[in-house]
Amino acid sequence: MTRKIIGLVVKLNSLLAEETSKRVITALKHYKVDILVEKKSKSSYKFLSRYRAFKLEEDPPPWIIVVGGDGTLLRTFQKLCRDDVTVMGIRAGRRGFLLDVEPYEIEDRIKDFIEGKYRIYRYTRLDVRVGRRKLPCTLNDAVVVGKMAKVIRLNVFRDGERIYSIDGDGLIVSTTVGSTAYNLSAGGPIVDPGLDAVSLAPMNPVQIQLKPVVLPATSRIRIELRPASNEAWLILDGQHVEDVYEGDIIDIEKSKTPAVMARFKWWENYYERVFTRILSYW
Repeated sequence: MTRKIIGLVVKLNSLLAEETSKRVITALKHYKVDILVEKKSKSSYKFLSRYRAFKLEEDPPPWIIVVGGDGTLLRTFQKLCRDDVTVMGIRAGRRGFLLDVEPYEIEDRIKDFIEGKYRIYRYTRLDVRVGRRKLPCTLNDAVVVGKMAKVIRLNVFRDGERIYSIDGDGLIVSTTVGSTAYNLSAGGPIVDPGLDAVSLAPMNPVQIQLKPVVLPATSRIRIELRPASNEAWLILDGQHVEDVYEGDIIDIEKSKTPAVMARFKWWENYYERVFTRILSYW
């Protein structure tokens, strides 16, 4: 029988993630799994130096365990722009909303992961382009925001039809998964995980009547920086930053490559998670 190969991605420079990942490795060794470690994770921790490294962009194994918080998971999926790898998330951060496995259940859930006792969820991602240039895969949100807190001027279209002309701090375009992130902080809606949708949330618009809009995920969204707009940043999942300027065109549409995650009891307590992890967070 072929030995199962599982990759490990660990939040960088974190004592909690280090201790958690040591437990993960101990559990994996019990099942005689071949362990690979993501290159940056390996360089961050001495105890991982004995394991063979892999790059998420080039040669990932078919199963990966992420230990950390939401940022670590988003970084993983941004580099892992494919749908033939299944990811399991173990929480080792302050919030870790997207990672459903708690430290106290590591051994049980790893056993389930190895034995295939989980449900697969495929999350919509966004393809983002500036002009003809394709940017990294986006799972949570694409944010256009003015540099140095200066007002930017945007035209926003859905399938060729104009939705907004915005003068303000910017615009957040989020997936269903990302609706509970920056979108929510900016006054956008929580979108039920059973829906496949895209949310648009204007950020502090001068036109105070502008409200968030929820669109089908199949919508093709175009954002134009109007004449006389200040310079802006385009930020994808809080990980990748692009400079954009007056006259630039940003196109956003549903990716053909979803993010694939192994879930255990994720949806049984979704709104409980929303209220305990996010709305009551302090």
